[in-house]
Amino acid sequence: MATTVLNMPEAPEIRLARLESDVAHIQSDVTDIKIDLRELRSETHGEFKAVRTEISGLRTEMQGEFKAVRTEISGLRTEMQDEFRAVRTEMQDEFRAVRTETQGEFRAVRTEISGLRTEVSKHLWALAGLLVTLFLAMGGMMARGFGWIQ
Repeated sequence: MATTVLNMPEAPEIRLARLESDVAHIQSDVTDIKIDLRELRSETHGEFKAVRTEISGLRTEMQGEFKAVRTEISGLRTEMQDEFRAVRTEMQDEFRAVRTETQGEFRAVRTEISGLRTEVSKHLWALAGLLVTLFLAMGGMMARGFGWIQ
């Protein structure tokens, strides 16, 4: 039987040698991959640690900035409250002054009205007296005209 080089069965020793060689290459590759992974882990660990440190620094800086902003806002709030209190007090004082002035004006108007009432009352009594005198005089003239009295 004629066999060609392609179909020729290999001896078990050759196949075993080739398998051992392939296993050795695979073990070498696995070892190289493990080393590369350790190096990568070491590098990334260092980079992650640097990033964490940087983030921690930024966090501390941001907390300080936020604290400064809060302090400034608190100061502004206090200042605004003081200003509002001052304006409220000023407005209350102005309202009191206007109320007092208005009450004084109303008292003056009432006093003036009372004085006018008294004056009008006097004039009305005087007019009533004149009317009574006029009516009496007219009655007397009428009585003489009709001959009731002489």
